[in-house]
Amino acid sequence: MKTLAIIFVAALCAAAGETFLSYGMRRIGEADWRNPSQWAGWFGSVITSPHIVAGTALLACFFFLYLISLARADLSYVMPLTSFSYVAAAFLARIYLKEDVSWHRWAGILVIMVGITLVAMGSSGRPATGAGGGSADAREVSAARK
Repeated sequence: MKTLAIIFVAALCAAAGETFLSYGMRRIGEADWRNPSQWAGWFGSVITSPHIVAGTALLACFFFLYLISLARADLSYVMPLTSFSYVAAAFLARIYLKEDVSWHRWAGILVIMVGITLVAMGSSGRPATGAGGGSADAREVSAARK
């Protein structure tokens, strides 16, 4: 249950981070790539934007929580559950960015939620670990080589 909570918080960090990045980039605008003299100013605006910095920090938080999750559970369990960030991002985009989310997108989000529920109902599949760390299978292979 603790791993599921970590993945849930990680997904929320990802969705919030992406929302901040989107908001920040909309405020900065698109770069004029045909005019190299403006590239430095655009890049400076990007790296000094508080919204971009906050989004990057939240995505870094997601990354480290994701690493913790992978240490605790199988990739085939963790990865699908992180797709909860798509669900959260759609709600954040609708509420904070005032995006028009079509019924096609909501239908897709419903499908994602069904998939997340199915994956969460299963076990993480991670083999038990002993005091020495690593899986029991890995320790057996290591002992057999000696």
